[in-house]
Amino acid sequence: MQIIVFDLETTLTHQRDKIPEIIEIGAAKVVPGKNGVEVDTFQRYTFPAIERRISDRTRKFIGLDKENMPTFIPFRKAFASFMEWIGEDQDFYLCTWGMDDKRLMIEHCARFGLPFDWMRNYNDIQPPISMMLADRKQMSLKEAIDTAGIVQEGRLHSALVDAIHTAHLLIKFNKQVHLARNTPEENYNLSSSLYITCRSCKKSKYYTDFGRKSKRCIACLQHKKQQEQAASTMVPQT
Repeated sequence: MQIIVFDLETTLTHQRDKIPEIIEIGAAKVVPGKNGVEVDTFQRYTFPAIERRISDRTRKFIGLDKENMPTFIPFRKAFASFMEWIGEDQDFYLCTWGMDDKRLMIEHCARFGLPFDWMRNYNDIQPPISMMLADRKQMSLKEAIDTAGIVQEGRLHSALVDAIHTAHLLIKFNKQVHLARNTPEENYNLSSSLYITCRSCKKSKYYTDFGRKSKRCIACLQHKKQQEQAASTMVPQT
């Protein structure tokens, strides 16, 4: 049974109304065989659908050379290539280092109208390996490979490089890490909510209609701001 380890890189933003967008999908396919373990890799860069550009800050974080940028393609095309690379054999495990990448992938699939049925047998291997190495549930990937004695290959914060390192950890601790089976529906229910009920208008809206960490939709926030501005400009009667 093959194991798909995937990792994502996104745009960097600290603004409340900006949602991180996937700009790189990296993955390693681990296939146990008679002659050991075979590893195949996947990598695609996808341009942000909203901002339509890669900021210098994001570019530097993931280690892209401004003078030799890779080819960026639409997310739908990158996702289709990823599904083709996974293959028709549906008997596989999905693994990541931490749950953020699973949530991001589910949110992007919802945003672009793409299927969820491939998100099965998902496992976050960060907690069990972190517990073995440091007796806590969360370690950075860099800390984990250093503690495990795995030689760093390439630059971290590349989705492909991080997926390969995660695969090395999984291979090294394969006898200690139990991979569970689960359904796409279970994984969707464990993800962040895609629909939020606004505290002001009480309407259920898609999460992109809200600022980050806000329980009130952008429309209601803007309406409130307009009311406050109008009130502040009113001339008091004498």
